[in-house]
Amino acid sequence: MNIAKYPFAILSAALFTVMLITPIGSLSNLIWLSSVDMPVGLISSLEVVLFDFQRLGIGLYAVVIIGFGVAFSVAGLISRYSRLGGKYLFAVAGAVAIGMSLFLMVELLFQTQLLGGNRSIIGKMLHCVAGFLGGYFFYSLISAERSYTFIVRSLGILYAYLLLGLVLEWVFTPINASADFGFVLNDLSSAAQNALLRDFTSFFVATFIFTILGVITLNHTWFLSVGVLYFGAGIFNLIAIYVHGTEFNQIFISEFILGAWPSALALTIILKNKKNRL
Repeated sequence: MNIAKYPFAILSAALFTVMLITPIGSLSNLIWLSSVDMPVGLISSLEVVLFDFQRLGIGLYAVVIIGFGVAFSVAGLISRYSRLGGKYLFAVAGAVAIGMSLFLMVELLFQTQLLGGNRSIIGKMLHCVAGFLGGYFFYSLISAERSYTFIVRSLGILYAYLLLGLVLEWVFTPINASADFGFVLNDLSSAAQNALLRDFTSFFVATFIFTILGVITLNHTWFLSVGVLYFGAGIFNLIAIYVHGTEFNQIFISEFILGAWPSALALTIILKNKKNRL
């Protein structure tokens, strides 16, 4: 477990850092839109921040993971073979990792600024501060002994992060979300639109909430409930295809993956609790 906690600490620290970085770019873009007299309301601002966190955040998350992996490995070697060490060494390493990642993103992508907040000196400084806090968070995760619950929670949060994209699409852009499932929303009757929106939105919001509750409580029932729902969706998808003759689709693959992930977390908790009772 001592070895396993390091990669999962990187995943957790990277996600935490992305949560800090993404709003910087989103708010920068919103301020610019407001400066050119574009209408910017509370709901639209919330939509921009959340969508940036989920859509832009996925690519940024991968970049931060790589940057943190290199930076924290170097910091670990420095800490081991010198008198330097502690939380501030990893915090500085996190800040350097973010600064270098943002610099290389621009240099390697034809001088294109992908992050709105990176266009100003203040934005660059705030990004580095986010990296500093991410490194500090990483140190806090590795500085104490961790049990299996740390891995369960890390994977649960990552799973919830992936579900967040589906939740946001059905809440804010249902036309696009329904199109991904083969529906042309505007061609449906009003009653059919209502049924589609309420059922799909409820499904994804509920599984997202169940996952968060599982992460907080470590009660296997929450994770198992999510697994049952997605396994059910995959099974009935196949029944619809092969029994009722509906059009073939490969969505069932994603449904089984989304079902297996929380089910594995639930099974881990069950087995560990059973072992502890023996």
